[in-house]
Amino acid sequence: MQRTIRHLVDRFYSIVNGAEGDFSEIFRDDFVMGIMKGFPYGGDHKGLDATKQFFADFGAHFDFWAVDTDRFIEVDPQHIIVSGKYRSRAKSTGKDFEMETLHLWTAENGMLTRYKHYCDTAIVSAALDHHVPQYSGV
Repeated sequence: MQRTIRHLVDRFYSIVNGAEGDFSEIFRDDFVMGIMKGFPYGGDHKGLDATKQFFADFGAHFDFWAVDTDRFIEVDPQHIIVSGKYRSRAKSTGKDFEMETLHLWTAENGMLTRYKHYCDTAIVSAALDHHVPQYSGV
């Protein structure tokens, strides 16, 4: 049975919010995770391994990170737009914060292939006292 893009993104949000599972269930090996410049570890993370590394590195800076989705706009069977908000607490400062976000997803043959998010990076930067971790060369 072919999994719909809605099923795939719902599974992603479930995993991000703490459910058991692994991104390899839903991401193709050549998955591209597009993270806004100015966000921790911003840039394009190419491949499943790079995406998993992003989440491991990113998660080390926060006590928790939750994504609350509120709207799903299915553009076509391969594309969906999701709006919602991030809620978190920075480990280094203890500051709680939340911000709106918009996610663009692409899927092909029952797997997610691409993600791009948009949010106000100044909010997360302020929560980290403007010490936003980055990779060199990404």
